[in-house]
Amino acid sequence: MEPILALLLALGPFQLSRGQSFQVNPPEPEVAVAMGTSLQINCSMSCDKDIARVHWHGLDTNLGNVQTLPGSRVLSVRGMLSDTGTRVCVGSCGSRSFQHSVKILVYAFPDQLEVTPEFLVPGRDQVVSCTAHNIWPAGPDSLSFALLRGEQSLEGAQALETEQEEEMQETEGTPLFQVTQRWLLPSLGTPALPALYCQVTMQLPKLVLTHRRKIPASMVALWIGSLVLGLLALAFLAYCLWKRYRPGPLPDSSSCTLL
Repeated sequence: MEPILALLLALGPFQLSRGQSFQVNPPEPEVAVAMGTSLQINCSMSCDKDIARVHWHGLDTNLGNVQTLPGSRVLSVRGMLSDTGTRVCVGSCGSRSFQHSVKILVYAFPDQLEVTPEFLVPGRDQVVSCTAHNIWPAGPDSLSFALLRGEQSLEGAQALETEQEEEMQETEGTPLFQVTQRWLLPSLGTPALPALYCQVTMQLPKLVLTHRRKIPASMVALWIGSLVLGLLALAFLAYCLWKRYRPGPLPDSSSCTLL
């Protein structure tokens, strides 16, 4: 942390007097900003007698991303990961100063989920994995996974160790990650599988984001269809055999043809 920023945080502000106002908009002490989007934080000061002075401190606030307006300074957050950190706005009236700190967190949470295997297979144990791509922050305090059966957690699924690795990026200086969670599923035991979903949740200051991806079960539907067709074929075969070999007059051969 910059020495001047640490000193400002330690000193604390004076109390406002009549005719003075000090405002920061948005006023939240923590702000989450999606990567690639911009946010403006306006800090303004008014004084009853003295000239109001306003300044932003912290990181690179002197590199052209602060707009000066009468009685205020507008800090532009560019939505880059390097913007993450604490900023402090200091307003003063003569010898009296006031301050407000803002903790900025730039995050990346695109809807880029990948699930494997391609299809669930009933009647046997299997491993299901869910990977979230291009994530930041990627720690367990902010990112969590769930395997859902409908709207409830799937009972009996054993969560395996979470894996994290850096994504390959076209440009350097963007440390995004892919995070993979795997589960060992017990034998579901029935071809009529319910819908299973991988759900990934990112929890940030005053913001909760969720993405969900269905784990396909079309192979199960094909298995059921094949079973039904097989049963119908067996029934038709039994009917043909019964007509052919039953006692009595020979049946009309055009009514049932055996291949």
